[in-house]
Amino acid sequence: MRRIKKLIVMLAAVTGIILLTPVLPAMAQEEAASSTVFFPYGNGATYSGVDGAPFVFDSAGTGNCTVQQIGRLIDPRCEVPTTITFIHQGNQWVADARLCQ
Repeated sequence: MRRIKKLIVMLAAVTGIILLTPVLPAMAQEEAASSTVFFPYGNGATYSGVDGAPFVFDSAGTGNCTVQQIGRLIDPRCEVPTTITFIHQGNQWVADARLCQ
């Protein structure tokens, strides 16, 4: 009987601590950083990437980049070397690109 009383007291204490613990407010999620990537080959294209490198454009829409503009940039300030991975029907191609400032 004594063990049962100790167990009940211990459970009550633990439950009280859990209930008295303040609930912290949810941390605000930071907005994902956006990057502009220029692919210079052919007619050229600009991609808007989220979350930084590695930049992935997937034709199925599961990558972190989307097409922003087709064609060369008028004011290209894209000097930082990077890569972009193109995925089409499971095939991958990693190509050189430039990160825009």
